[in-house]
Amino acid sequence: MNFSEVFKLSNQLCKFSPDGKYLASCVQYRLVVREVNSLQILRLYTCLDQVQHVEWSADSLFILCAMYKRGLVQVWSLEQPEWHCRIDEGSAGLVASCWSPDGRHVLNTTEFHLRVTVWSLCTKSVSYIKYPKACPQGITFSRDGRYLALAERRDCKDYVSIFVCSDWQLLRHFDTDTQDLAGIEWAPNGCVLAAWDTCLEYKVLLYSLDGRLLAAYCAYEWSLGIKAVAWSPSSQFLAVGSYDGKVRILNHVTWKVLTEFGHPAAVSDPRVVVYKEAEKSLRGTLGRPACPPPRAAESRYEIASGPVSLQTLKPAADRANPKIGIGALAFSPDNYFLATRNDNVPNAVWIWDVRKLRLFVVLEQLAPVRSFQWDPQRPRLAICTGGSKVYLWSPAGCVSVQVPGEGDFQVLALCWHFSGDSLALLSKDHFCLCFLETEEGAGTACGQLGAHT
Repeated sequence: MNFSEVFKLSNQLCKFSPDGKYLASCVQYRLVVREVNSLQILRLYTCLDQVQHVEWSADSLFILCAMYKRGLVQVWSLEQPEWHCRIDEGSAGLVASCWSPDGRHVLNTTEFHLRVTVWSLCTKSVSYIKYPKACPQGITFSRDGRYLALAERRDCKDYVSIFVCSDWQLLRHFDTDTQDLAGIEWAPNGCVLAAWDTCLEYKVLLYSLDGRLLAAYCAYEWSLGIKAVAWSPSSQFLAVGSYDGKVRILNHVTWKVLTEFGHPAAVSDPRVVVYKEAEKSLRGTLGRPACPPPRAAESRYEIASGPVSLQTLKPAADRANPKIGIGALAFSPDNYFLATRNDNVPNAVWIWDVRKLRLFVVLEQLAPVRSFQWDPQRPRLAICTGGSKVYLWSPAGCVSVQVPGEGDFQVLALCWHFSGDSLALLSKDHFCLCFLETEEGAGTACGQLGAHT
């Protein structure tokens, strides 16, 4: 496992291009594009203000830089460096910006969610979509890029509009039986749209492409409801994480609950492997501590035996957004595993075997888990906790990896290259790349339980 040198970064804005050839990063008002293999600077662009959002077009030919404070979007061309586009929303302001799947239209959401403006880079035409709803996940494109689903709010009711992306014509418009729609997401196959209600009411609704309600699911009432939702890559399962600390798996045939995954603070099933991160004490000769002391304590994984009690966090009952329930969940790309985090057991990651519908592995870290992400090509999970290490798990085992370099590089977020051969590690003001071994070497590395690289 090798690491690149450390580069400067602002706002954790670092993105691989979809074709995997380039890496874009922002340093205040500058956009830097590097070749992934050599990390040599290919293009350097200067924006009009500090960038808050950066996004590649699907064909990797254009890069969008949004400056929300100025209500501006600048688009840069990789092939023609002298060409660029500037979109100014003026007094309407700007709170969100994204690409359409064809990479030739930019969708801007104005302040107060008054409208979504669709700008064409080819014809310079403008289209407007009114009444977008201010919710965490209100815009979603189908995986094939043909349809856009938009959550709307008008006359104190929630609606969903489905548009055809080729000409932005309205295909379907229907109301949703929700009090306060919180999010929508297409199934990967583009046949079903999932919509879920506010956390104050547990409700999941599933719609067909023509707006028919296929199913509605409610697990319980009079308590905090849904916190996270994720489709499996095959579209066969919808995982719904809720504030009661359970994940419910809905199947795509009847849309009934296939199973429930609980997240107790004690793991007693002998079939479940529990990896605990433990600090390694470095000793010099004669048992004395090594000199000089390491800049960060090294660690390794140990397999815990017998019933294992996990560290729990008692949430503040009198504050909004309590740290309870399933705050993160994600399926592996092969559909075999589901990774989850229960926010009131913050140091643990649960990994479930989807084929056998049971708990497979628990990893307990020394610090709360900030983020985890699956390798796009194989069942390998990367985890970060805000410290100077990155953690990798695969069915062969797990490993704790110290990020080298001067100073304390705190890994706050991570991002996989689409090939799974490298990983971008992001700190507050810097980033570096972690290059992983080939398939054969990776299996060996992860098989060394508790190994430290």
